[in-house]
Amino acid sequence: MVLNTRQKSLLELLNQMTQNLSNNNGQGVDLPDLDIDVDFDLSIGDEEGNGNGGTPPTSPTVPTTLREVLLELVNEQVEVTTPFGTVAGTLLAVRSDYVVIIDSTGDQVLVRIEKIEFVSEL
Repeated sequence: MVLNTRQKSLLELLNQMTQNLSNNNGQGVDLPDLDIDVDFDLSIGDEEGNGNGGTPPTSPTVPTTLREVLLELVNEQVEVTTPFGTVAGTLLAVRSDYVVIIDSTGDQVLVRIEKIEFVSEL
């Protein structure tokens, strides 16, 4: 299955949220008997490491916060899940601490960003 850019961004945000929840308040996760050996070559440039190998390829900016993801979904059909239920409709605006959604009845629904558990584009 091929994911579009927004789906990749949402998946990355969900993964980050999951990792934050499992980090035990910054303590990390204790995984006994797990030994990982990773070897990366991070040098950019020519073989001598002079940095003359050109410019690295640019990649699109990936949203890192839920608010940034929501900003990319303005004027799109979304479904927002909160502890109180699900709201579906057109995301009209993203304010500093809440979003405005127009539901199927034409009513404006205000949802606090801190209460949003999951958001998906319809």
